[in-house]
Amino acid sequence: MKTKNLKRKGLTSSSKKAIKSINTGLLVLLVLTATYNLNAQHFNIHNPLTLPDKSPQSIIKQRIGYTDVTISYHSPGTKGREIWGKLVPYGKVWRAGANENTVITITDKVQIGGQELEAGSYGLHLLPEADEWTFIFSDNHTSWGSYFYNKEEDALRITVPVKSTGEHREWMSFDFNKRERDSFSIVLGWADKQAELEFTLDIDNIALEHIREQLRSDAYWEWFSWCQAADYCAEYGINTEEALQWIEQSIKMQENFSNWDVKAKLLKQFGDEAGAELAIQRAIEVGSAIYLERYGRRLMREEKFDRAEYVFGEAIKKDKAYWRAHFNRGNALIALKNSKQAKSAFEKALELAPQDRKEQVLSSIKSIE
Repeated sequence: MKTKNLKRKGLTSSSKKAIKSINTGLLVLLVLTATYNLNAQHFNIHNPLTLPDKSPQSIIKQRIGYTDVTISYHSPGTKGREIWGKLVPYGKVWRAGANENTVITITDKVQIGGQELEAGSYGLHLLPEADEWTFIFSDNHTSWGSYFYNKEEDALRITVPVKSTGEHREWMSFDFNKRERDSFSIVLGWADKQAELEFTLDIDNIALEHIREQLRSDAYWEWFSWCQAADYCAEYGINTEEALQWIEQSIKMQENFSNWDVKAKLLKQFGDEAGAELAIQRAIEVGSAIYLERYGRRLMREEKFDRAEYVFGEAIKKDKAYWRAHFNRGNALIALKNSKQAKSAFEKALELAPQDRKEQVLSSIKSIE
């Protein structure tokens, strides 16, 4: 059929050969393409191997209060190279590590050098100079290194002085230095230089937000949870009015030495000395011998020896066989320079003490004699 059509169109024999040659060429090209595709399957670039990093990945994490701070970075080595001003040039933004972005993640708002930084993840870059380094927190933390750094994406810049350490650090690293209740610091060090960033937290408000949230969970039905919340406020002298409501809730659920003791602390903090004294008296009334003995030791540390001797005596009334209460009553009496009664208290403690504690009591008796 094809031959007839060719003849009808008046094709010459030379034209026929040309067409045949083209068809042959196309066939060869199709075969070569198919062969290439089959071979390409042996070099699947969509699933590359994971090989060891020349600059190993490091992750450091620290919790300050409720706030988690995490830094993920790749740590390059000096490998005999001159670092500052050479490998890492001055006046040029550097990724503060190797490979992809160095990333810092903070779960609560912080302040750095009087400037606020919201919770979140940031690309951490460095602009080094000979005597100061500028740390740059970028809203873009997903790019590769500093190649795509854009100043318009800066969330914060902080410039700090550089210190010469006098020691060689082979591997670049971030470390947490200061770790306080409401502040912390991060040190970047490499080769013979380092710089430190200081962070502060509004720990009181952060803590209170978390406490209030927890009191809306299963903790709501536990007297101890309300007591814990109130005691935290008493310890740091914060949020006194709300803390008094919390401790009243605890007492309502189950009164005991612990919650009445916390109430006494809060009332004293509030300036109500008379109310505080009534609260601690109630704590002594409802408290067990063990709790009273612990309270007595607290009074000893505060050098309130008269009060401590009284509390140890109240503990003994609740449990006459509690050797530790007798022993510490003796210590209180020694502090009050009443050796005669102290010896009597120690002798009673010796009678009741377990075998592994008798030597301790005997030592106290010998110190009087």
